[in-house]
Amino acid sequence: MNKKLKYLAKSIKESFDINEINKIAKDTKFIQRQGSIIAKDFLMFNVFYGSDICTAPLSQLVSKYDMLFSKQLSKQALDKRFNKYSVEFMKEIFIKFLYSQNNTLTNLERTLRTYFDRVIINDSTSFTLPKEFKKKFSGSGGVASPSSIKVQLQYELLTGSFMNIDIFSGIKNDVEYLKTMKKYKDYKDLKLADLGYFKIDYLKRLDNSRTSFISKVKSNTSLYIKNPNPEKYKVGTIKKSSEYIKIDIIKLVEPLAPGEIIELTDIYIGS
Repeated sequence: MNKKLKYLAKSIKESFDINEINKIAKDTKFIQRQGSIIAKDFLMFNVFYGSDICTAPLSQLVSKYDMLFSKQLSKQALDKRFNKYSVEFMKEIFIKFLYSQNNTLTNLERTLRTYFDRVIINDSTSFTLPKEFKKKFSGSGGVASPSSIKVQLQYELLTGSFMNIDIFSGIKNDVEYLKTMKKYKDYKDLKLADLGYFKIDYLKRLDNSRTSFISKVKSNTSLYIKNPNPEKYKVGTIKKSSEYIKIDIIKLVEPLAPGEIIELTDIYIGS
């Protein structure tokens, strides 16, 4: 088992006990009576089997299940357990696990709440689908990915709640989701988004609404500071070409040690 899986297994054991897993299984109706499949085994099977669990043939899945848990199942028996109740079971486990692993919230909640009512994180993930779904969820084309799906997520850190979960075709760019993200902003929000959502007009709107944000910038983005000594015409007006000084970010961070940061105030973003 590689290091990531070992860490995940350790985290699951620390976050749940058997009684809690069984309670969630009963509450979601995944387990309604005693059977050959128990909640803990089903959870571990879905977590550790691998990304091809959705595409592997049932014969391969039951063989793997038998190898892991010494339980012989028929293909039909395992197939029937992948239903709406198992989806709810896995979802509840994921949400509870997410809360328990929220170290940022545990350690910094009081500080964050002093300045912000909400901390909104935007992110996405995408994966391929069987070709039968290509009419509804088109992929990039070709044999490799005729169909793919993209899941967009808005997560509020302080309450641990999901604000939005939306699905789109896999070819949709993250920046297209800004139309939805614009609807959810307030002056006491802190919004975090990855580079895929970077768009200067969107950041301007956040700034104008007094919404705080943390964003990466593209490598070709120009950053400026105000020139303290701009050139002026004889009439006293400032020459536009000298009003701002372009920052050489690479040169600026060269002296920094690994992990060291630098803070710049009153920065202007240009094209």
